[in-house]
Amino acid sequence: MIEQWLEIKPLDTLFFRGGEPMEAGETHEAGGPVFPPVPETIIGALRTAILAQKGIEPERVKNLAEDEDLDQKHLPLWGSPQRPGFGIAGPIFRVNGVDLFPAPANWFYRRVNGTLEISEAQPLKKAPLKAKRSNILWIERPHEDMKPLASRFWLTRSALEREGCFDLKIVCNLNEVTAEKAQAVPGFLLIKVEERVGIARDNARRTIEKGYLYATRHLRLSSGVSLIVGLDKPLCSSHLAEKGIFQLGGEGRLVRYWLLEDKETPRLSGTNKGRLLAVSPVVYERAQKAGLLNKPYASGRLFRVAGWDMRRAFHKPTRSYFPAGAVFFSDTDPGLTELIPF
Repeated sequence: MIEQWLEIKPLDTLFFRGGEPMEAGETHEAGGPVFPPVPETIIGALRTAILAQKGIEPERVKNLAEDEDLDQKHLPLWGSPQRPGFGIAGPIFRVNGVDLFPAPANWFYRRVNGTLEISEAQPLKKAPLKAKRSNILWIERPHEDMKPLASRFWLTRSALEREGCFDLKIVCNLNEVTAEKAQAVPGFLLIKVEERVGIARDNARRTIEKGYLYATRHLRLSSGVSLIVGLDKPLCSSHLAEKGIFQLGGEGRLVRYWLLEDKETPRLSGTNKGRLLAVSPVVYERAQKAGLLNKPYASGRLFRVAGWDMRRAFHKPTRSYFPAGAVFFSDTDPGLTELIPF
């Protein structure tokens, strides 16, 4: 259950980046940023913000054991170096006050005159064919030219309340977005991708490393677009101020945040249709332990992320994630903050 919602907006709109090094004489395609970012990225940024606001030196964290709480009495939600005391949902987009959710992975579309004809893949107890898996998703009489909706579009709440076969209106301008209509917003309207090439530096000698170039891709939020993050514990104002600034992302870019009032928080349908939508990337092991992989589910291709452990000054172990938009079918609550019923 989400206790609080934060709205986050970059101070200079330039946000996440991704990339890989290019060695002399070689050409590499610039790596793409992970967006939406994995929950650990935002959780780590918020925990660092707590330390800064409470005047706690990072050295104090480095001296803790892996499972030793930082301050169980005064900062119980911070947790230990290995285990945060809170989880998040999102981020999702907010455009001019309207919330947008990732398109479900079990929805497929056919474009017809500015409208998307949606067909929803649903689980069948007995499919009309033989398959290796018993828990499969099925679409009756699918069109030949259907494409997956996930990763291409973000949807209004009214769109998420639909099921079966229906139409969605494609938004061509962000000023057209409204919560009252079932709309699909193309991702390229929300974020712009900028490719850049940089150099590697030898900080000790303050010179340029010969033969090293870096191609990176940066994401820039469009005007009027911000991010919404749900917290499963009330961090504000016991741990964090209700508004402030913190650093987010690999380059530590500054973002400002503020706590949303109840009337401003996303209004989710919460209907009991047995469908759960991932509004954040979900760690494969978490979904597996929750028993979700023994039931029907739909997802895009899993991706792997390692990250950087600032405490150890070393890479984190690589983990596999279901992308945002993954759909799991379950009649029981798995207890994962990343999933919402729809």
